[in-house]
Amino acid sequence: PVGAFAAKEFVASAFEAGDHGTTYGGNPFATKAICTVFDLFEKEHVLDNVKENGGYLYEKLSTLVDKYSFIKEVRGKGLMIGMEFDRPVKGIINKAMDAGLILISAGTNTIRFLPPLIIKKEHIDEMLEILVKVLDEEK
Repeated sequence: PVGAFAAKEFVASAFEAGDHGTTYGGNPFATKAICTVFDLFEKEHVLDNVKENGGYLYEKLSTLVDKYSFIKEVRGKGLMIGMEFDRPVKGIINKAMDAGLILISAGTNTIRFLPPLIIKKEHIDEMLEILVKVLDEEK
């Protein structure tokens, strides 16, 4: 992890070396690592992938709202998406795990989808196939 502190010049001018420290401050090693990650994001077009596949994931999950009356809504942005249910999701998450799909909750009634930023459409389709089987059992 790495953090940064930003301030306007008139505020920053009040700081001297050592006035502000942080556990996640940008030491040279951490700073080089994060710069390398940003370079890779640009080279591999990671943000374009997030936009494209985040939209695809959202669209696919949204179709399930009409199919299953116990799904209240799908919400989110990019690849961080929540699916809210009218019931606790612990059992659904456990059944998905048994079927090879790892899901997490956000509170009691919401499944949080946080796939890797490099996910591809075929991975989303595979995840949906498992999820639909689990949801069909929930009916």
